[in-house]
Amino acid sequence: MTVKISLCPYNGRLFVAATRKDYERSHVRVFKEPDVLRCDQGGRFSAGAGKDGFWTYLIWASETHCLAHELSHVVLHVFERCGIDPREANGEPFCYMLSQLMLDVKTSLKKRKKNENRKMRKLPQSV
Repeated sequence: MTVKISLCPYNGRLFVAATRKDYERSHVRVFKEPDVLRCDQGGRFSAGAGKDGFWTYLIWASETHCLAHELSHVVLHVFERCGIDPREANGEPFCYMLSQLMLDVKTSLKKRKKNENRKMRKLPQSV
């Protein structure tokens, strides 16, 4: 399962994979090339032009602290592309965007999982 998260008001799009396998499959779908993770990795950040040319980020994180780490890469990269200094105003723009992305990711993944579980319960049981 991979969810799309808004980077509004900034350019680009962010995809967050729920699992390592989801990340690897999504990387091929988004960037047209594989990115096979090492077994000791707890997260991953990729950025570049997607196959449609639109600037794209793809991340995966095994734990909440890894999610903060990978999303920090996204925020720092977005700010660099926009010419924003992440230290400005005691880092408040960085902290605000990071906390908003953390909230959006957690909410989206939980909602998506709930919807998938609901669909699974509705499937007819085979005998």
